[in-house]
Amino acid sequence: MDREQLKTILTEARRQSAAQAALLLSGDGVVLESVGDAQADLDTLAAYAASSVMVCERLGESASFGSPEAVMVVFPARAVAMAPLGPAMAVLIGSASQLGTLRLTLLRFVDDLGAALRAEPRRAAPTSGDADAPAVDRTKAARITPGLG
Repeated sequence: MDREQLKTILTEARRQSAAQAALLLSGDGVVLESVGDAQADLDTLAAYAASSVMVCERLGESASFGSPEAVMVVFPARAVAMAPLGPAMAVLIGSASQLGTLRLTLLRFVDDLGAALRAEPRRAAPTSGDADAPAVDRTKAARITPGLG
């Protein structure tokens, strides 16, 4: 895992989405990296986020929908967008009105984050101009499994 690269990618995802915070969590809900200020207890937020994604993965399995590419939760003033990355997950937190931007930005950076988790060289950074690019096929992504990290 390349922590410097992860922090750089999270910082750029936060900047492009204007998110309040960007986090990388292990499948069992441990904060691996974070940038910004979530104005919340990060350990508790991470544990609940991991549980939420796992529930959505099980829902997808039982309904034969497949694995989720993103899980989004909207609160009165905040939105949380989460994306599974094999044994980890990426999370962006912003205002409720930013939900679409949070989701698109998160999906734009999942491949870079996955590569950084595997300590692979980073490809060219996505730019704001890539907003209309087609979604990446992530059907080969592994399920989040607690205890891996």
